[in-house]
Parts: sequence; structure tokens; C-alpha cells
Amino acid sequence: MPRLVLLRGPSGAGKTTIARTLRTHWGRGTALVRQDVVRREILREHDVPGGVNIGLIDVMCRHTLAAGYDVILEGIFPAARYGEMLRRLLADHDGSAFFFAVPFPETVRRHATRPQSTEFTPEDMRGWYLPDDRLGVPGEVVLGPELAVKETVALIDAAVRRRCC
Repeated sequence: MPRLVLLRGPSGAGKTTIARTLRTHWGRGTALVRQDVVRREILREHDVPGGVNIGLIDVMCRHTLAAGYDVILEGIFPAARYGEMLRRLLADHDGSAFFFAVPFPETVRRHATRPQSTEFTPEDMRGWYLPDDRLGVPGEVVLGPELAVKETVALIDAAVRRRCC
């Protein structure tokens, strides 16, 4: 059965790095669906309630899972806008949810090291920052800033394997 992994949290928390590393670890047959790519690059849509990206992300994940791919879904995904869709998707596919609980000053520090650091400011990030925006789904794992990339990937991999295998 294909695996569904949801990685959520503030901008600059390390979600994309972890998602890319986990995808490499799992190898071929693993799709990476990134909220930023769908919303900003494919649709050029602002993050608004009822946005087209919400349904498109749902369809992309369901289609890819039905084709037998594992799916890593990554983004900020504020629960107020995306929660209903994400809860249904996770429930329908026995998915695993991970929330990156990274303090705001640390997200700003990390953001300064990223290639897209000039695309938006710490003030922009403050407007998006939701410190404890968990979905409240069974088994949701909270990841703190103290774990290194390899440790985080190993933790996620082990948690997903326990859940599905």
C-alpha cells in the first residue's frame, strides 16, 4: 500500500529539505507534492480560503497514490484553510502527519541561508507564522528544531514503517 506523509510547519522550518532527503532515501516511486510549487508556480495563486490549489493538491495526491506511488506532501498548510482536505486525505490513505514546531527566530535564521531568502522578508514570515497549528489527527508527530536532517528523516521513516508495515 502506498505511503502518504504530510510535512507541515512554518516557513523556514526545514520541511522542503526533509521532504527532498526523504524522497531520495525512499527512491523511485516516491512523489513530492509541494504546496509552494502548486500554489505559487503552477497556479500563481495567493493563499486564500477556498483557493483552487487546495482541490488540486488533493487530486494530485489521490491520483498519485492510486497509481501506486508513495507521496510526500509538504507545505505550511494553515489548518484553518487546508485542515478539512488534509484530514480527509490522511484518513482515506492512513497517512502520517508531522508538524515542525520551530520557533520564529530560528525560522528567520534558517531562511537567511536559503537561495530564496530575498523573495520575502522576516516581516512577511511573521504574518504566516503559526507556532502550534497542529491538525489534531491521530498519531500526529511534532518535530522540534533540535534534530539534524539525518535524524529527522530516520525518525519519519521509522514512524511511517511502524504505521504501515
